Amino acid sequence: MYNPKHAEEVFALMKGAYDLHTHTSPDFVKRSLNDDELLKQADQYGMAGVMLKNHLDPTPARAIIINTSGRYSAKAYSSAVLNLSIGGLNPIAVKYYLQMGAKVIWMPTLHARNQIEYFGRDKNLAHPGIRLLDEEGMLKPEVLVCLDYIKEYDATVATGHISIGESIAVCTAAREKGIRTVLTHPDWTCTTLPVDVQKSLVSQGVMVEKLWFDIGINHVTSEYMAKTIQDLGAENCYMATDRGQAGVEYPAEGMMMFMDAMLDCGLTYDEIYKMTHDNPKKVLGMTE
Repeated sequence: MYNPKHAEEVFALMKGAYDLHTHTSPDFVKRSLNDDELLKQADQYGMAGVMLKNHLDPTPARAIIINTSGRYSAKAYSSAVLNLSIGGLNPIAVKYYLQMGAKVIWMPTLHARNQIEYFGRDKNLAHPGIRLLDEEGMLKPEVLVCLDYIKEYDATVATGHISIGESIAVCTAAREKGIRTVLTHPDWTCTTLPVDVQKSLVSQGVMVEKLWFDIGINHVTSEYMAKTIQDLGAENCYMATDRGQAGVEYPAEGMMMFMDAMLDCGLTYDEIYKMTHDNPKKVLGMTE
């Protein structure tokens, strides 16, 4: 496992920390670890919880199984992503997965038209991709119904891999309804949002997700990431890893690497604590 440069601070920060963006097996692509191994590593460092995310197969049942096993102190939180595998913008699926305990509903990711247009269409996917907006630029009615269910079940909506315009529209609508709202990795390739747009959404009460993944793939530098956090304010961001891909560091290692990098860039212990402890709790609805 990773040996932190700022060992004393990082090990202290890991105790009680949350990582609200991880990928584990079973999955449709190869992952570096399964749910058990993820929770075992979280326990090893005294973490409080992790979010199970799967682009095609919602995770509430998996979280229930791992949490009721009695083997771990850390808790697994579940989510669902509105890709074509569950019917896309499907309010019925949203309702049932929320009933099973999903804490976050992500807008489309792999099947978002924005991602498909950026990376190219999957040869196995005869679909142009999901759009949240109609021809007049308004959110489709089914999106609004999904938001109503998210509000009813006191969950959180996250933007996924949709376009800038779609992200602004769904964030605005969600905040108008009083829904906890997350801007999903705005520092990644096809979901990059200018910092001034991020600031505008923060002013509406949107929480911004900052991911180690974006640094790990060398899309942005640690210095750039730290600067965006300083610009937005640590009170408006949370740190997560988006790790679990085969062949790279494990999520727990990624979180420690992220903490080390942010300390190197001048963020304070208290700022990192806020983004790995306090703000994830807000995303989960544990505090306001």
